[in-house]
Amino acid sequence: MRYYRNTHILFFSIFLFTGCHHAVIDNRKEVSVSILPQKYVVERISGNLFYVNVMMPPGANHETYEPTPLSMKSLANSKVYFSVGWLDFERAWTSRFVDLFPGMKIVNTSEGGELLAYDGHGQNEHSTGIDPHTWLSPRFIKLQAGKIAAALSEIDPGHATLFKANLQKFSIQLDSIDTVYSRLFAPMKGVKFLIYHPALGYFARDYKLSQISLETEGKEPSAVHLSKLIEIARKEGIQSILVSKEFDSRNAETLAREIDGQVVVFDPMAGDLLANLDRIAGILSGHNK
Repeated sequence: MRYYRNTHILFFSIFLFTGCHHAVIDNRKEVSVSILPQKYVVERISGNLFYVNVMMPPGANHETYEPTPLSMKSLANSKVYFSVGWLDFERAWTSRFVDLFPGMKIVNTSEGGELLAYDGHGQNEHSTGIDPHTWLSPRFIKLQAGKIAAALSEIDPGHATLFKANLQKFSIQLDSIDTVYSRLFAPMKGVKFLIYHPALGYFARDYKLSQISLETEGKEPSAVHLSKLIEIARKEGIQSILVSKEFDSRNAETLAREIDGQVVVFDPMAGDLLANLDRIAGILSGHNK
């Protein structure tokens, strides 16, 4: 069982390291997040008041990622941990975070949102059947930003007015982006797109698109499934296949050759969240290849 091997060694290492981690990096209070896009949201709300520690390094896969002793050490001074809520590594490790760092508040930023079932899950025993990619929806980001602002106000009430003002500005921007995307995709209602790993379910739901995944139940596509996808792509005139950068693109490239199309690599974990959403919108609308 991947998530439980060497647990005692890991915990010993954490306690060994945390004893010498009293000094905060630059005198700011620390908070932690699971992935880079969350850091973007925290910094939009907090300005430069907090040091934001990111647990998952760039290029990591949340379905297989295991925190290292060094990354666990970084939680020692965090006042709050903002989780996405449904990433596999979060589901495996959150209870241990609670045990190891009882003074750290944990906020599930997706709680209260309308979650999607996720056929692409199922690669390990911690999978939940819930699509975790909530940060790739402007509407969901707005919910998450509100939770972040509320938690920051609790741990730093002296700046609550600033957090509220920043939240309002960010929310207005998100509403504007949502309006632009709604207009952009209005003529494309029901249009299908191909993607290797189903990371854009919330984006597709928001703008009434249809996501078709090459992966089936978290596994590589079978020959039969690929044949069906070729048929769909030819029928629908689909010529682009999206692949998250952390996944092997060989099956997507095979399909692309069959439909005389192209593989388009994107990064669902990109740190500049709003710029990344614009790129995704451009790809799906055909304005950016």
